[in-house]
Amino acid sequence: MHSRIGFLTYEISHAIRQRFNREMENMGLTHAQWRALVLLSENENCRQVDLADKLEVKPITLARQVDLLEEAGLVCRKKDHEDRRAYRLELTAKANSIMQELWAVADSVENQVLGILSADEEALLLDLLQRIKAHITEHPFVHGR
Repeated sequence: MHSRIGFLTYEISHAIRQRFNREMENMGLTHAQWRALVLLSENENCRQVDLADKLEVKPITLARQVDLLEEAGLVCRKKDHEDRRAYRLELTAKANSIMQELWAVADSVENQVLGILSADEEALLLDLLQRIKAHITEHPFVHGR
């Protein structure tokens, strides 16, 4: 039997992102921008390059997203006092209120997706996924098992 978990988790993740993006259309934000806002809210005043690393994207890709978020009044770039080539990012007050709306949309999408599971099944799924994530994070990939 061939491995299917990677393909299946990718397809589920893709479907969830599509639903989220459809829900977010009226707010003018994408899933990628929401991820940037969430990670920035957890890492306030971080350097732009460090946020790109956490998001696992190239700095130039994040720079474009930050440009859009800055134009929307959600993020503020400030010069890094320690490295004049770098910028530090902060959420604005407007972003903090929008984050509440984003979390409500995310909760709604998650409820739609997990609605077919009982509360016990949902808890078990979450536990299993967290264990898998912890395992693959703690144990680097070794070819061939």
